[in-house]
Amino acid sequence: MMGQPDSVPPALPRPGKQPPRYRFFLNPHPDVRFTRCPQCGAQTRVRKLPLVIHIDPMQLVALNKACRYCPGCDLLIAHQDELEARLAAFFSQHRPELVGNDYLVVGTEDRADWQRGVRRPRAIPEAFACLHDFAEVVRFEPAPRWGPA
Repeated sequence: MMGQPDSVPPALPRPGKQPPRYRFFLNPHPDVRFTRCPQCGAQTRVRKLPLVIHIDPMQLVALNKACRYCPGCDLLIAHQDELEARLAAFFSQHRPELVGNDYLVVGTEDRADWQRGVRRPRAIPEAFACLHDFAEVVRFEPAPRWGPA
């Protein structure tokens, strides 16, 4: 069991114009996949949805990404190593100068909005009009493991 989350207080006003969705956790641990919810212990499900990501400097991208989801806790978990691999693959083809830049997952968008954005790139204000930012961003730390290193 992972214990209670450390809540991260929101530093900025909500950027999204749509109602916030999900409690979000970007999992930095490549050896922990969260097939069980770190909060309640229930089995998580796979949910594929468009994650909206800000990449420095001033670049927004929405990637359709499979994440783990606990419906009881409304917790969405994205695995950082998988996300970074997708971002590197995407930007190495489209904007190689952005590969490796700092990024922030800012929320999700509805599938219909994502599909419109795939067909026709949007200006940043239009993208924020479609954005559902996260209701809360949380962190979990794995329990210490005992045994040989």
